[in-house]
Amino acid sequence: MMEPARLTPRALKHRYPQSVEHRQPASAVAAPARTELARNSAPRRPGGAAALLPGDTGQWTLTQALAVLPSASPTLVTATAMLTPRTAFLLTLLLAGGSLSRRARRPSRPASPISTIQPKANFDAQQFAGTWLLVAVASSCRFLQEEGHQAEATSLHVAPQGAAMAVSTLRKLDGICWQVRQLYGDTGVKGRFLLQARGARGPVDVVVGDTDYRGFAILYLEQARRLSVKLYARSLPPSDLALSAFEQRIQRVNLTEDHILFFPKYGFCESADQFHVLNEVRR
Repeated sequence: MMEPARLTPRALKHRYPQSVEHRQPASAVAAPARTELARNSAPRRPGGAAALLPGDTGQWTLTQALAVLPSASPTLVTATAMLTPRTAFLLTLLLAGGSLSRRARRPSRPASPISTIQPKANFDAQQFAGTWLLVAVASSCRFLQEEGHQAEATSLHVAPQGAAMAVSTLRKLDGICWQVRQLYGDTGVKGRFLLQARGARGPVDVVVGDTDYRGFAILYLEQARRLSVKLYARSLPPSDLALSAFEQRIQRVNLTEDHILFFPKYGFCESADQFHVLNEVRR
């Protein structure tokens, strides 16, 4: 039996001229036509030569430009394929700008808790002036909950300064009375103040939420988006009306009885010597 003839690559070329191995892809055949179309349709300079757009290599097409845009679809590419290169280039810039703007948008931050608290209507700083005794504080602050056993009797002394209020806090620290001087700055809204406190946590927003001026006052303080509610009284013990108003207020800000810390009813400081005064009022 005779062996079949072995076909060399040259023999294959003559026998199968249209084999897949030697057939050019359709895209390779169509590429010169598209390139020629882009060159012929490009705007021309007075001298007759085609003007190259930014980034043009002489083979610029709208399909190439839109391919890099996440918002580009095959329908859009097909519909705009007949535009002139200059018009297509401007369209590409517009689409790219819109895509970047959508990426740059960030969800807005939720409003701070204290921004929803309404201050006492027609708040009168002159009637609010005088001495207030701290009864209780409601807060989710972990430090306050863990160190609450070290709480000392605290009093607040208020003096109006125009639309602002000068505030002095007296309390004991290691058995020694200290005075802290602060300024509740004017914000343009009666009953709403801003305390420029020291430290990296930033300023403190203060709102006088409720008061009858003679018996009790409820203050809201927020620092670094952490809210606390304080109950003050002109004298101790506080009235049932004051305690009831305080409980209702803390429930509205999603705090519970577990977040309440009651302060001592005795041992208040009357004053502090000059060596134990901390002045936080900015000059």
